Amino acid sequence: MFYYHCRPMFILFILALMSTLLMTTANAEPLDSQRPRSIHVNGTSKVSVKPDKADLTLSVEVQAKTAEAARNRAAVAMEALIKAVKSEHVADKDIQTRSVSLYPTYSPDTANRIIGYQLSNQVTVCIRDINKASDIIDSAVRAGGNSTRVQGINFGIDNPESALRDTREKAYANAKMKAEQYAKLAGVSLGSPLYISEGSDIPAMPMPYGEVRMMKTATADGASTPVQVGEQEVSVTVDVMFGIE
Repeated sequence: MFYYHCRPMFILFILALMSTLLMTTANAEPLDSQRPRSIHVNGTSKVSVKPDKADLTLSVEVQAKTAEAARNRAAVAMEALIKAVKSEHVADKDIQTRSVSLYPTYSPDTANRIIGYQLSNQVTVCIRDINKASDIIDSAVRAGGNSTRVQGINFGIDNPESALRDTREKAYANAKMKAEQYAKLAGVSLGSPLYISEGSDIPAMPMPYGEVRMMKTATADGASTPVQVGEQEVSVTVDVMFGIE
């Protein structure tokens, strides 16, 4: 009796399973036929460009017995430094305060007594005429005196679009050359691009703190601070999918 009742249900289960498999196969065929025949490659290009701007980080650090004295001395030094920078034709909008900090200093013995206060005031200066970088550093150091710190300089490209335009052309040409070679190897004809995606890189070039301090020392002997701008690499990577015939 058990076999008699279960057999029809078993047959129905098999029929349903076969129907599902047939429907899955039928649905898979159109998806597979819709997939474009293509070659997917990437192209790269790099162009060396001379930087046309610099971000200079300057600060004053002052120690005094009282917080008020440290603040006053630092204010005088920073005012003189900013005035000197502006005298080199740097606009107000290109000078920005980055940080101001005031904290106590302690005795080196085990008593750990407060023996004074240190105030640090840091600004960044955007130098748009990069040929004046040396003069601006020298003027700032002279004006701020021994409390001046030159903490770093970063070179950059103010308007990289021109360099990027040339680099894109070379990157795309590089990708197409690869695709044409693959098409020839595969015995097919290369069609139009179906997909294009770009990635670009315009790196900054930081100058180590140690180098800046050596330059600052050189100004004490009357020499101008040497600033070597060098070159930067503008790079573009492009992913391209070409149709094939």
